[in-house]
Amino acid sequence: MYKLEMHLHTIHNSHCGQAEPADIAHDYAKAGYNGIVVTNHFNRTDLFGYVAQQFGSRLNVMTDYMHDYYELKDECAKYGIDVFFGLEAAPDFCTYYKYSPPYGEILVYGITPEELLRDGYDILNFSDREFYEWAEKNGCVLVVAHPFRSICTPLDYRYVHGIEIANLHAYQNSHNEKAEELCASLGLISTGGSDYHFEGGEGGGILLKRAPENEKDLAAILKSGEYEVIKKR
Repeated sequence: MYKLEMHLHTIHNSHCGQAEPADIAHDYAKAGYNGIVVTNHFNRTDLFGYVAQQFGSRLNVMTDYMHDYYELKDECAKYGIDVFFGLEAAPDFCTYYKYSPPYGEILVYGITPEELLRDGYDILNFSDREFYEWAEKNGCVLVVAHPFRSICTPLDYRYVHGIEIANLHAYQNSHNEKAEELCASLGLISTGGSDYHFEGGEGGGILLKRAPENEKDLAAILKSGEYEVIKKR
């Protein structure tokens, strides 16, 4: 089986991330993972605040955002671990950094670095329907992250493909049982992930029958349902 992390943050690209790429690679090799999807926070506040401050540039912020993805890819190659690109996106319609709901985050699988460079600014401005239509056009999968965490409010599930039913963050209660029940009732794709932020935070993800060839192939596998969600550490 191919063990794949589906939800992970790094120190330079998510304000809450605490681990350097080299340490992450070591941790995941030790834990027996075959692959990692990097899903750093992607919202206007983090992008033009935290990421811009980390790299000292507001002109190339989309390129800066991908810094740790490429560094982690290099570090993980030393252990034979694959690294795939992804997002934990909160476009303006659902960002936490506004006065009124909805609030939430959407994991994006199947997106490539090239697509982010091309469409990143548009993604921030998308409505929920526009985001879904973009994902459909580009072979991506949108998954609502930890929908029952306290800060989150209901999103419009007509415009997503799935729900994260097993968020195994060590210090958050994501009410995974409620997420799994909702996902089943709506007939949506189910995923899981460690929501890794710090050393020792690994433990979730999915088990696949084969390695994804690339980001688009991963999205296709999620749509096929040919995998198993890791529900416990």
